[in-house]
Amino acid sequence: MRMTIIKDDNAVVIDGVHHKVDCGALPADFHALQWTDLEGEIEHRMMRCDHCGARSKKPNQVISDLAPYQKYVDAWHVAETAAAEKLVAK
Repeated sequence: MRMTIIKDDNAVVIDGVHHKVDCGALPADFHALQWTDLEGEIEHRMMRCDHCGARSKKPNQVISDLAPYQKYVDAWHVAETAAAEKLVAK
């Protein structure tokens, strides 16, 4: 499975199929998650320090557990099922 989660777009794309999913609960510095089969990478966004105003960005983080993001996969499946049912109803 190839998956991308893009927080600002409220988008989850699985194997090339895009659905809107509420990603608002992801951390403020989360930009995107890129996942391919058994591992992935979290891309962080540029953040501004509240104290000094400096801008910095964490390096990308390699992950091997998709469990913390499973609710976004599940929400995508709900959206995909709804889209398929809508097509059948036409």
